[in-house]
Amino acid sequence: MASIFCCFRGCANFIDLGFTSQTVPVKKQPVIVLDGQRIGQEVVLVKDGSRICGTGGALGNTPIMQDKAYFEVRLQQSGVWGIGLGTEKADLNSIPMGNNGESWVLCSDGYLRHNKEEMHRITQLPQEGDTIGVSYNHIELNFYLNGQKLDCPFTSVRGKVYPVVYVDDGAVLDITFENFVHNLPSGYDKIMLEQSLLET
Repeated sequence: MASIFCCFRGCANFIDLGFTSQTVPVKKQPVIVLDGQRIGQEVVLVKDGSRICGTGGALGNTPIMQDKAYFEVRLQQSGVWGIGLGTEKADLNSIPMGNNGESWVLCSDGYLRHNKEEMHRITQLPQEGDTIGVSYNHIELNFYLNGQKLDCPFTSVRGKVYPVVYVDDGAVLDITFENFVHNLPSGYDKIMLEQSLLET
């Protein structure tokens, strides 16, 4: 105990002598979240842009530029919802999304919608507490339910796309861009900002 006291006293004496240690500012890494500037008129974002409720859609704050990207969405509360990708021109006030050529979404009724077409339908509908994974490699957009691939890909995704989610009728979704619940598909990684890609 005496040696610990001496150590503290030594530190105090060091400070008393006027020596100061310089603090190096820690560069805070930009965080990927839902973009508060690109949301539907009746959308509410909480939890620092990671939870969506209200009515309408929201885009992520960065496009998917890398070859293989993955993110997850947890269904916190049931209702009407959709998860997928959209361009900057996606109509974030139109429910359900997928009614034009600017979004590709898996909807709460099990249909995958794009450009007013129902491309596929999954038979096992997500329930409250389930996690929906989304992977995109610029060829296919795939969905996963609690880590299991649903095998109903979109192959028509074009242009610069962003993660997109929408809610209505009481649905609440939490979107996660890192620290995932399930293992990522082989070769995939979390979405990276353009600046991060340039640095690697």
